[in-house]
Amino acid sequence: MGSLIKLAAWALIESGRAGSAHAATIRMSAAALCAGLAAMLVLAAFGCAATALWIAVLPALGPVGAPLVVAAGLSIVTLIVAMLGWRIMRYGRQRSNVAVAPEFLLSEATRFFSEHKGAVLLAALVAGMAAANGSRKP
Repeated sequence: MGSLIKLAAWALIESGRAGSAHAATIRMSAAALCAGLAAMLVLAAFGCAATALWIAVLPALGPVGAPLVVAAGLSIVTLIVAMLGWRIMRYGRQRSNVAVAPEFLLSEATRFFSEHKGAVLLAALVAGMAAANGSRKP
């Protein structure tokens, strides 16, 4: 959820920097399209590498050993990616050592609410919907 908020904040900053929301939307759509295409090409490259490995070891290991070697290689890659994802999720968050007084937080929240009522109410609505969806059992 935090990454979605960061993405939305980045989009807002980019739209202000671009001068128009239309130009920023076009740039962000192009960037998302390129990222999706790159992800598909990486998957195709892994498929080609697995096929090449299969063909290379087929004469030496036979029709039973070749798929086992390819499966072992893909399992190792999967394990590495899973460990990398776990490490990012576990250690990616930076903790702040600054202790903020609760009175200061309350005064800032009150000031923010008085200046931006609509945004605060919309954020509360979205947070409530996200919390309600997260607690549902399928």
